[in-house]
Amino acid sequence: MTDIIKERVAENLIALLPFYHKKIFGPGGQGITGMQAAQYRLLGVLMKVGTPLSMSELGKRQYISKPYMTILVDQLIQDGYVQRIPDAGDRRVINIAITAEGKRHLKQAASRYKETIKNMLSELDSQDLEDLCQSLEKLRNIISKIS
Repeated sequence: MTDIIKERVAENLIALLPFYHKKIFGPGGQGITGMQAAQYRLLGVLMKVGTPLSMSELGKRQYISKPYMTILVDQLIQDGYVQRIPDAGDRRVINIAITAEGKRHLKQAASRYKETIKNMLSELDSQDLEDLCQSLEKLRNIISKIS
């Protein structure tokens, strides 16, 4: 029985991915490219951690190769969203830190996505909204238990 439930949960979570990609991040939403999505994830990691991380650590946390990581970071540096900081303990290591402009940009993007979602939700009646809200809060609570 547990395996059947795990299968259903996995299928339902996977079924949500196209919704995010098409309705929120795709042309119906903000229309960001894969490169931009990776940049937002990188900024999000740096914001969440709160301290500079090495290129290799950032790549490991996002499952991104070192060459692609360099491209992402170089673009973010050019945009003023991150900066390189030499490592105090090992001069061969370069750490990456989010800038104040990067934090501002990330918060603005989150705000735009939130507005997109709120506009989509306007199609639902109050009972559907309440049910969805309760379900998502419960889902969020349960998923937070997964390591």
